[in-house]
Amino acid sequence: MVLVKEREMEIPVIDFGELDGENRIKTMSLLDHACDKWGFFMVENHGIDKDLMEKVKEMVNSHYEEHLKEKFYQSEMVKALSEGKTSDADWESSFFIWHKPTSNICKIPNISDELM
Repeated sequence: MVLVKEREMEIPVIDFGELDGENRIKTMSLLDHACDKWGFFMVENHGIDKDLMEKVKEMVNSHYEEHLKEKFYQSEMVKALSEGKTSDADWESSFFIWHKPTSNICKIPNISDELM
């Protein structure tokens, strides 16, 4: 498995271009290992158009800025952290408890025709 050092952390990299060849079993094994031991991984050669990925990224960032950012910074968790206080909550719980809106069912981002 290839590991990419991203800042101070190594991240497993899975080459999806190998899924349809003679290295399928090895690639699936690497994928299983990354999921089981790491919980995440980086994907290479996934076949998704880079322009489309950038458009989706812009849409997600715009939705965050418009609907989520202000509430996130007003959360008790962020206030405590900015004051230097610590918490027993882990980062994942903090993110999902305080960042996720109570209901976002009515706040569906505008998806341009280009992404459909």
